[in-house]
Amino acid sequence: MARYLEIARRVVAERSSLPGERPRVTAVGFELPVGDPYAERMHAALVDINLPDYPAGMIRWLESVHQHLYAELTSHLPDEIHRLWTERAPLEQFEAVLARLTSLHRECCDLCRAAQMESRSVPKTSQLNFGARQENEGSR
Repeated sequence: MARYLEIARRVVAERSSLPGERPRVTAVGFELPVGDPYAERMHAALVDINLPDYPAGMIRWLESVHQHLYAELTSHLPDEIHRLWTERAPLEQFEAVLARLTSLHRECCDLCRAAQMESRSVPKTSQLNFGARQENEGSR
């Protein structure tokens, strides 16, 4: 998660350092000035990721249940984005990695929501008797 914040800060820092341009403050936060196609694409990806229906606790859940997805989402893809951006790689490559990031994020959100729904419908272990006789059955 810290990598997302680092990338977002970099977008703002790079965009505000363009000659004669500063971020404009809007009702929802910063609006980045036009100019850097990498920053524009990263901003769009961050907007796609930061939706209101983002499942609470998803990153922690991924870390404990799906370590490979957690590593891809919070480390591998952000590192690749950083590398491609720094090297000014072809935009097609950069966009492909951003698409993988947003697609994986959506997939992880869906997995987390499904797990949350499943945990609501599955009785807690303390509610199960695992075949033990009911108290009223023993009195028959």
